Formats: sequence, structure tokens, C-alpha cells
Amino acid sequence: MGVALPERLKETLDAKSFAHVATVGADGHPHNSVMWITRDGDHLIVNTAAGRVKWHNMRRDPRVSVSISPPDANDLNYSVKGRVVEMRTEDGVAVIDALSQKYLGVEEFPWRGEGDVRVTIVIEALAVAANQ
Repeated sequence: MGVALPERLKETLDAKSFAHVATVGADGHPHNSVMWITRDGDHLIVNTAAGRVKWHNMRRDPRVSVSISPPDANDLNYSVKGRVVEMRTEDGVAVIDALSQKYLGVEEFPWRGEGDVRVTIVIEALAVAANQ
């Protein structure tokens, strides 16, 4: 069962904050990626291209850890233990374009590769800790 996100964390997710998303590799070791992030209510939303290491890892093992700090308070860090509850492609392009607008101020994601399939990843928070 998921947990509600604290308001300050929601503000951080709504801001131009970079998240570090850790997945579990096939060999059991963590794989960490810096990612753009947003939210839908209490769910964290990230986006990647199908075929990437993190995509493979999340398909095989839904456990993730997300670390994020507010852009105006780098002494505050949120750690979210979560699990991937959905991976979908139907809105993948729209989500990466919205993230591109948020982070770059441009309407379309400028590094779209030919043949890329964009995947929206929905993460349910299972535990949230704030460290200051």
C-alpha cells in the first residue's frame, strides 16, 4: 500500500528538481540514473526510452529508490522507497515533451531518437524519509 507524499516533497517534484532513480540490476547491483521527474497526485512520474538499462531493470524488478532535493534547499533530501506500478507507452511522447517544457522551456524533447519508444513510468511511494 502506498503512502501519501508530504507537501514539501510535492512542491519539490513540481519544481525543476533532478531526481536520482536507483533500480536493481540483473546481477543484484544498483543502477542509478539522474532523471527529470514530476508527479500525478502521490505517484512519481519519470520517462525513459524502451530498451535502456533502467527500463530493463524496472520491467524485471519493480523496486526503486528515488532521491531528490528541493532546488532552493540542497541541505534537505528526500529518499523515497517505491515500486513501479505502471509502465506505459500511450502517453510517453506527451510526458517527455511536458518534462522538456518544465526543464528546458521548449515544447518538444530535443533529443528524440529515430525509432525511440518513450515509456512513462509510474512509481508508488512505499516509504518517504526526509534527511536534513
